Amino acid sequence: MPTNKLTRRMYPQYLLVPALLLYSVLFLFPNVASFYYAFTNWNAISSTVKFIGFDNFKEIFGSASGNVDVFQNTAVFAVYTTVLKIVLGLILALLLKEGIRTRNVLRAVFFLPITISIVLVGIMFSEIFSPDGILNGILRIVGLDSWTHSWIAEPGIAIWSVATVEVWRASGFAMAIFLAALQMVPKEMYEAAEIDGAAGRHKLLYVTLPYLYQAIVLNTLFGMISGLKVFDLVYVLTNGGPIRSTEVLNVTVLNEFSKGAYGYSTAMGLILFLFVTLAYFGVNALFKKFEVDVS
Repeated sequence: MPTNKLTRRMYPQYLLVPALLLYSVLFLFPNVASFYYAFTNWNAISSTVKFIGFDNFKEIFGSASGNVDVFQNTAVFAVYTTVLKIVLGLILALLLKEGIRTRNVLRAVFFLPITISIVLVGIMFSEIFSPDGILNGILRIVGLDSWTHSWIAEPGIAIWSVATVEVWRASGFAMAIFLAALQMVPKEMYEAAEIDGAAGRHKLLYVTLPYLYQAIVLNTLFGMISGLKVFDLVYVLTNGGPIRSTEVLNVTVLNEFSKGAYGYSTAMGLILFLFVTLAYFGVNALFKKFEVDVS
């Protein structure tokens, strides 16, 4: 045991050293090194690594690179899933806040998808979305044959199908955050609003939503960051196909790395990092303009 006062005070910090070393070797150093390798020609063919400046980025953003669709797919996925997760999560939270006898069971049911392995989710929805799958079968039964599609095999709708799966999977998580925030709304506020003759929608707009401000910000940040960084769900369901119609940034990073274009794929990863950083500060700056004081 430590004897002198200084050693006794520093003793807890010594226990952090193994974790810090592991974090530095496996995360910090590779990420810092990637900032350099993004500006090199590092690849599987050449044994020498040369600094080439912004050539990788010029190729990525070049008109002939074909990456415009990748950026568009990533943006569509992030925005679409974020908006729907917030809307559905809020609706579920308001419905399951109180007044329903089975609300605890229903909360668990809606939260359950976020706990399921994404590989399992991908396999399950591959069957649901197949031409002879459950979804098309239901549409045929109700007489909507014209609505049937190869949901993840048609370029025009594949990205929307994959994004909808993410909405189904993560809306329960947004609901949980909203439910936690709803517990902070004082009952006296609702009682005062009722005395003033406020209807249900007025109580929602002027009492409930102001107290949900931080939860909305949090869900927006989680939604945008997870949407921009999406990989596993797209990879399992479509692997970026058909014809790159669902290919997102992280899938491109893997594909280019698999080809041996290590510098190029690292540059793509750096661009994704910058997009996530901009999204974080952009969302915070946007919501700061509409900040609500409920104190």
